[in-house]
Amino acid sequence: MSIYINGQHSRNVTLKYLYDVFRNLGNNHKLINTTTIGDIFEVDLVETTYPLFHIATDNAQFDTHQLTYNFQLILMDLVSIDESNEEYVLTDMLEVIGDIISQFKNSDFATSVRGDERNEIRIQDSITCEPFTERFDNEVTGWTANIAITVAFDASACANVIPLAD
Repeated sequence: MSIYINGQHSRNVTLKYLYDVFRNLGNNHKLINTTTIGDIFEVDLVETTYPLFHIATDNAQFDTHQLTYNFQLILMDLVSIDESNEEYVLTDMLEVIGDIISQFKNSDFATSVRGDERNEIRIQDSITCEPFTERFDNEVTGWTANIAITVAFDASACANVIPLAD
């Protein structure tokens, strides 16, 4: 199975492509000011312009004809010292996670040769979100969501020419 990503032929949906999708979603969402990817402890949370959307890669799993990427999404915003806006922050950040999940469930990020767009990138049906308060050095509140994104995986031997040792 071959797919086209941004007009370019690709055998598989890559991790880099999914990072670009996440960046695009974060950069285009009206409630997100900063989007980061990687280890959350490498992000300067003091200098960050909030609200922050962070993507941490958990693991990847190869299976027959598919590859599943697992991510942790973290959305957070600053809370007043007196915590008077904590409920609003929790509400807003949960809505943003819902928006991101909806985009993955309802958008066509990749086009396959067969034209079966929505089957190329699939997000799990049930996603649990967990709230947090005062989790990091700043007075931030938000949500984490662990998501699994499954993509078709072309493991054809003829496309992967790797010389074997003699």
